[in-house]
Amino acid sequence: MKTKKHGVGMWARTAVGLASLSAGLAVAAEAPAKPCLIAGWENPPSVCVAHTKSIAATCYICHGPNGKSLGAIPSLAGQDKAYLVAAMKEFKSGKRESTVMRKYAVGYTDTEYEELAEFFSAIK
Repeated sequence: MKTKKHGVGMWARTAVGLASLSAGLAVAAEAPAKPCLIAGWENPPSVCVAHTKSIAATCYICHGPNGKSLGAIPSLAGQDKAYLVAAMKEFKSGKRESTVMRKYAVGYTDTEYEELAEFFSAIK
């Protein structure tokens, strides 16, 4: 009975592949998943994505589809994340005046501001 001999190249590729896999797993283990809180309750990430999209949909009424304004109201799409967060906080505190935006801003948490800003800043 003949046994098949494997070249050193195969073992080297396997060792490199396993080392890469181990390194990738170590990095993943070091970076804990960002907690997804809605109303103080922890949720799976998929729920938070749906929640952010649901909140963003309320913005479309005035700021246009996907935050791309069709009129005089400013677009949210493509805006800087830090700018959007700061604007929402200013609406909430009353520093920035608005009849409509203040009513929305007081209903959201800082985490929701961050998620919305990330969502809209990613739209090009």
